[in-house]
Amino acid sequence: MTLLVNVNKYYMKKRERVGCAKALRWVKFFTLSERRRRQSSRRRVWKRRFVNKRMVTKLMQLKVEMEEVREQQICIKEGQRKVKEKFEAVESECRNLHAETMIIMKQSACTRLRLCIMFQILKARENNDFAKAAALTQALRELIAQQNQN
Repeated sequence: MTLLVNVNKYYMKKRERVGCAKALRWVKFFTLSERRRRQSSRRRVWKRRFVNKRMVTKLMQLKVEMEEVREQQICIKEGQRKVKEKFEAVESECRNLHAETMIIMKQSACTRLRLCIMFQILKARENNDFAKAAALTQALRELIAQQNQN
């Protein structure tokens, strides 16, 4: 079965003026299968172009999103670096405070020991035990000399 395809107003007017026989030379006849094949190929071309445009659009969107993610990652790395520096500073301060605390504890223990010896010296003098007081006084002098060397 043949069909008349692409017959527009121009051909219709020409047929009326010239006659059917001459006008048919200008008109193309296609079978149904040929027409469908041409339409499907047109659809495929159109669909391919449409899909390509969509893919290009999606690729551009992905590039923009990737750039945003890259910027966010840079900001995150910068933040992590700053936090790491602060953490290291806090750790250093903690070590210093710990060392100072240990020094203060040692000094406190030495002071407590001296006070204990002084209290024993006073008790020995109250009890009129001057030999014990002299021995404790000598021990206190040695302890103070030893602490001054350190």
